[in-house]
Amino acid sequence: MTKNLKSKTDPEIIQRFQDLIKERNLNQIELAKELGFSRTYLSSILTGRSDFSGAFIRSLYEKKWPVNFIMTGELETEDAMKWKERALKAEEKLKLLEFHIERLENLVKK
Repeated sequence: MTKNLKSKTDPEIIQRFQDLIKERNLNQIELAKELGFSRTYLSSILTGRSDFSGAFIRSLYEKKWPVNFIMTGELETEDAMKWKERALKAEEKLKLLEFHIERLENLVKK
């Protein structure tokens, strides 16, 4: 059973995120730079003054941070991660295929 997400400023979420930052031996300046956000914004998240934005969560995911664990406290299995990666790759391939189909259709019209 999955836990319902509460506010992203939930103290448990913030604590899990802070613990992971400590485990990775990062300070706020280093983490902010890695994720592409200001240290001020990161600090406001860590103190509960700001919510995690969609862009911030996406950046965490792209940098291989365990977003599901941060938000829910539940660990993702390796299989779940592989399926996510496969889904993203399939989506990219579909977009490329659609692009080439459109190009071919335009060539046929000429």
